[in-house]
Amino acid sequence: MNKEILVLDIETTGLNPNADLILELGIVKLNLESGQITELFDQIFKDPKLTAKHREAWIFQNGFMNLEEVRNAKPITEYRQEIQEIMDPYKGRITAWNREFDSAFLSNHGFDLGTEVACPMKNSVDYFKIEGKYGYKWPKAQEAWDVLFPDTPKIEEHRGLDDSKMEAAIIHELFQRGEYNPL
Repeated sequence: MNKEILVLDIETTGLNPNADLILELGIVKLNLESGQITELFDQIFKDPKLTAKHREAWIFQNGFMNLEEVRNAKPITEYRQEIQEIMDPYKGRITAWNREFDSAFLSNHGFDLGTEVACPMKNSVDYFKIEGKYGYKWPKAQEAWDVLFPDTPKIEEHRGLDDSKMEAAIIHELFQRGEYNPL
C-alpha cells in the first residue's frame, strides 16, 4: 500500500468558499511511515475579483500576508494544470488540517481532489480533548502542535507552505500514535 499522501493549506480572504478568494496554496507530500515531508507547490495568487474591500481580510489585518504580495501575483488559473497534475496521482489521498474548508475552496475552483478522506482536525477531537463552549472543540493546528511537540516551539505562520509542512508533521505524529489514518 502506498503510504504517501498530500497535505495542503490555503490562505483566503474569508471563510465562504462561494464568495471569498484563494490567496495562497502550499502543497507537501508526506510519507506516513518515515515522516519525510517534500515541498511540491508554494504560490500566492491574485484573483481578478480582488478589490479594495479585501484590504480588511483577516489575513492582511493580522500581518501574515501583505497586499503587495497579492497585487503582484498571477491568478490561480495560471497554475491550474500544474496544481492538478500534482494532485492527480494522489486523488483520494489528499488532506488538510481542516480538509472540508480547503477542499471546498479548491473544488469551487474546479480542482479534483478525489474521494474525501477523514479530516485530521475533526478526527482528533477526542484525542486532544480541548475544552470548548459546548464540549471538546476542533483543535487548531497550533494547539495540536503544542500538545504533540511541547519541546519544539513553532508558531503557525498562516502561510500556505509553512502551514502545510506544520500540518504534515502533526498528521504524521497522529498516524504514528495510531490516532489518524487517512488511507
